[in-house]
Amino acid sequence: NASTTCMNHHHHDDDVSYSSRTRLFQTRGYRRSSHSSGTLLMAQRDEPSTVATPPQAPAISIENLSCTHNGEVYQLDDVSYVLPRGQRMGLVGRNGCGKSTLLRILADACVAGVDTADEGIRYNGRITSPRDVRVAFVEQEPPTPSDVTVGDALLGVTTTSTTAAGGGGGKSSSSVYNVVRRYRLAVINAEVDPDEFASASAAMESSGGWSVLTKAEEVATRLRVRHLQDQPLSSLSGGERKRVALAAALVQEPDVLLLDEPTNHLDLSAIRWLSDLLTDNKKLTVLVVTHDRAFLEDVCTRILELDQGSLYEYEGNYAAYLEGKDARLALQDAAVQSAKAKYRVELDWMRRQPQARESKSKARIDAFYKLEKATKPRSLDPSLALANDGQRRMGGNILSMQNVSLKFGDRVMLKDFSYDFCRGDKIAVVGANGVGKSTFVRVLSGLQPVDSGNVEVGETIVMGIYDQMGLEVEHDETVMQFVLDRVKGREGENMAEAPNEARKLLNRFEFPKQRWQERISMLSGGEKRRLQLLSVLTKRPNFLILDEPSNDIDLNTLQALESYLEEFNGVLVVVSHDRFFTDKVTKHLFVLEGDGQIKDYKGTLSEYAECLVEQEGSLAFGGAGGESSSPGADDTERKESYKEEKQRRNQQRNALRNMKKEIEKLDKSMEKLKVKAASIQEEINTTDQDAGWTVLAELTDKLNAVNEEIEEKEMRWLEVSEELEILEAYEE
Repeated sequence: NASTTCMNHHHHDDDVSYSSRTRLFQTRGYRRSSHSSGTLLMAQRDEPSTVATPPQAPAISIENLSCTHNGEVYQLDDVSYVLPRGQRMGLVGRNGCGKSTLLRILADACVAGVDTADEGIRYNGRITSPRDVRVAFVEQEPPTPSDVTVGDALLGVTTTSTTAAGGGGGKSSSSVYNVVRRYRLAVINAEVDPDEFASASAAMESSGGWSVLTKAEEVATRLRVRHLQDQPLSSLSGGERKRVALAAALVQEPDVLLLDEPTNHLDLSAIRWLSDLLTDNKKLTVLVVTHDRAFLEDVCTRILELDQGSLYEYEGNYAAYLEGKDARLALQDAAVQSAKAKYRVELDWMRRQPQARESKSKARIDAFYKLEKATKPRSLDPSLALANDGQRRMGGNILSMQNVSLKFGDRVMLKDFSYDFCRGDKIAVVGANGVGKSTFVRVLSGLQPVDSGNVEVGETIVMGIYDQMGLEVEHDETVMQFVLDRVKGREGENMAEAPNEARKLLNRFEFPKQRWQERISMLSGGEKRRLQLLSVLTKRPNFLILDEPSNDIDLNTLQALESYLEEFNGVLVVVSHDRFFTDKVTKHLFVLEGDGQIKDYKGTLSEYAECLVEQEGSLAFGGAGGESSSPGADDTERKESYKEEKQRRNQQRNALRNMKKEIEKLDKSMEKLKVKAASIQEEINTTDQDAGWTVLAELTDKLNAVNEEIEEKEMRWLEVSEELEILEAYEE
């Protein structure tokens, strides 16, 4: 009963028997896994239909799991599934479908210190994992206990009243992590209590604590949190807390890693390092919720889709999932059509001689009602469409930055930076964490004063600012109240039409009517982001500033936003670590290199990432095969050599792009001139001789001038084409 409070079942088995509840067979190129309840469809390509694949050992087993927040819509509807060991699974689905809820339920059963009852999540079902399996969980929004430092959190401490958890699976709280924590405290007080330092050092030797400490320092360095070790978690930003939580999970070296949006707040190098770490560990089982398609593509071996309370599994990465989902939906549609054909026959039977129906087969009557349910078409996936209607006019003066400088203490954020934004500019602001990307967009939006220089915004500019920190709303504000206030705040809005406009916007952004009167605090993280996007685009801006817009939103919303931005003809400035998203909507980068330096890079984020890889490869390769007697000087020489080579490559790429653009312009220009020449020639041919020689002479002069211009452009076209051919050959 959905309205009753469901009981949570926590259980760990040493020997989990799953052969009785999992049966594999082949049909029409798909592998269908039949559990004790419901079915699971898995895309399976190029597999012989006569061969049954044996089930893999389970990392976590789910049996008959159900969960609903309101008693009407089920996030999980009698789901059974076995998470196989050694697989890296990407969990996808629409915002609010229950992805984070599923992870939290698994963590509730398998990770010490996680309790879903505190968050109002009630579920019914059974979750088991073998005792030798350690599970770690990284939340979408990690908690912020005020009494725990970063250094302690890295060792699994959640509160000062508890010791390091050491992961799930029934691990004792007396673990090697507590030994390392004791040693760290002993180091601080070594002069005061040398005996404790000696005892703690001995414990490190006997427990293998040195390897844990080394691991913790390595992970903290990679995720840029090592310098924060003495700070309390409550003093950190959201991004810093997320990186600390991720580092703490990795330090545990778990068997199963549950990750909720792990790439949020990570820069490109950290994402690449995390991807390599997860893929290199072949024994690690991963279940990850992420909007980052590049991460899904690089890391995941299978995709698990949560759709309307059911799970569907697809072999392969994200690209294979897209193909498999289309095939699954087509198969479901075909099954509905087949059921409809049978239903018509049975309906005719039911209508005949109703008075004698009781003498008919009761089993056939029951089958009829079951068949009637099967004829209902599947619920179509909502399709979010962000219209570009009503974008405001943009004048000639847009936004100009002249000699802008900004410092925070000794830290230089901007140094004498100048740029004039033009209509159609679509620029990604990229760089390592902490170099000032968010500060830069705050300067653009006028929220951050500068020390010197000028930031001038044109009179016709209306900014739409999407802040990565999310919405700021009153605790009890409802979805409808929020949208209605935004509509009423629009310039020139008819107050009488505001409620109707608010309803249209909520429908367009896929908020069902039953959610309109809900408090915003009850929405999922992705739904809050979608509502934030609504509030930004409602202003009909012509200058968009998006700071990490892809964080927490589902893939369908992300694709809709990409389509909107591709057609957007104003100015776009975006900060994002999402390569797929950034490559699709921008071809121009501002690369923040630190110390206030900004490089203007013409190209995509993927191309820039390749440059970073080349740089690291060049420095790592070093002077292999050389006989330098001065390593320091050799390193400096290699760095300078690489810098020159990188600069040359960038200049060459820019030259190639500029040449291709010039050829396109020349082609268009010559086409227009040829049309003009043909028009003048036609006018000459049709001009009456009586019009006089003056008229004909003027037309002839015009024609000659146009033909000369065509000839000049043709010559230039040939010159550029030859240069382009030489450069492309050199690149190859």
